[in-house]
Amino acid sequence: MEKVSVSELLKKDITGKVICFPTDTVYGVGAIVGDSIAIDKIYAMKKRDYSKPLAILTPDKNIDKYVVYTNSECYKLMRDGWPGALTLIFKKSGIVGYDITSGLDTVAFRMPNSEIALKILEHFGPLATTSVNLSGEAPINNLAEIEDKFSKYIDYLVIDKEEIKGTPSRIIDVSGDYIKVIRN
Repeated sequence: MEKVSVSELLKKDITGKVICFPTDTVYGVGAIVGDSIAIDKIYAMKKRDYSKPLAILTPDKNIDKYVVYTNSECYKLMRDGWPGALTLIFKKSGIVGYDITSGLDTVAFRMPNSEIALKILEHFGPLATTSVNLSGEAPINNLAEIEDKFSKYIDYLVIDKEEIKGTPSRIIDVSGDYIKVIRN
């Protein structure tokens, strides 16, 4: 694990790499969308079952190539909740791979309200992400604990600090005819 500032990270090639960085909600780990080597490392790190999909963090609302809009409410939710602590589950387009969606026909997106996360996303593009923790346990937001528990899986740990809420985002499914709150 290499500890880096955001500006140092932006000079790196993160292909095949797992990065850890703060968001507005919790610390997250991420990999380039479609980078199956790095995504496999995330699943191994979390001891996560491959039947549990990852989410995608996006730097903006331009997600049209990844999703199929099936519910008019999603536009209002995106307008009012992005950037912010709101994850939306959409019907996926064919471009989103199995390694992110676990074979489901849906994909989760979030646009964080975090200066650090947005700088990373604007530079590298959307990232497949999840919180830093073992699957089923509470997110870890302490850098020393993250380093102690996950240093063999995380390639780059962003050490720049930003205020985080410490609680995961709200999740709303907009993939069907009606919206459904998954986590409030």
